Amino acid sequence: MNISAYILEYLKQFGTVVVPKFGVFSLENSKAVINSENGSILPPSSKIAFLSDYQVVSDDLIHFISNQKSISKEAAENELQIQTDFWKKKLQADQMLDIQHLGTVFIEDGQLHFKGNRLESDHPDFYGLEEIRFSDIHNSEKPEISKSSEKDYQFNKSILWIFLFIIPVLGMLYLAYTQRELLFGKKSFDDVSVQTKTRRIEKKMPVKIDSAQIKKADSLKALKIDSLQKDFIRKSAKAWKPRYKKRKSKWKR
Repeated sequence: MNISAYILEYLKQFGTVVVPKFGVFSLENSKAVINSENGSILPPSSKIAFLSDYQVVSDDLIHFISNQKSISKEAAENELQIQTDFWKKKLQADQMLDIQHLGTVFIEDGQLHFKGNRLESDHPDFYGLEEIRFSDIHNSEKPEISKSSEKDYQFNKSILWIFLFIIPVLGMLYLAYTQRELLFGKKSFDDVSVQTKTRRIEKKMPVKIDSAQIKKADSLKALKIDSLQKDFIRKSAKAWKPRYKKRKSKWKR
């Protein structure tokens, strides 16, 4: 484990660490920010801050490294000094220093600046908040759309099968209602009912008899009979001849 890793571990445990003859690292709360580099939203978290101070002195970090590496205090102090001297020379030469696990120190317009790394904090105020990537949101929406479209397809397919089943059934019911004799045959009691209906329809209504018409008809009938009798008598008289001849009278002169 290098020196920067021990500094980070000490920082997580105590919130502030003094690096002798280099500066002070500390943790501060950071709001949610948008990371334009990878297109993501970083949730609220802890962020490393740094204050440069080449005169600051403390033995706390030296004791921590000594305990972690199980080495003497002098050996730990020597390693820490070698590391900080290298950081100073690197920053002076390149005007920028990238400290692993901690952040970047750079000089701009004659002033020293520090861009600290954000840490995944275990603080309860930040519990459950994670980094959100816009690409993940975009990709996560696609399966939801496909799932909804698949459900709509299954629903439409179910409706289609229902219609395909209902239409033939309705057709069969319609034929069963309108063409009962064709499907089930003629019922035996239909003839009886038809005959009964026919008899009831053919029942004659009583005819009213007009007495004047009856008298007129009787008189015409009597005249016809009288005329026929007279014609018969005439015909009989003409056809009849006496069988004997008249005798001449003696006394006729």
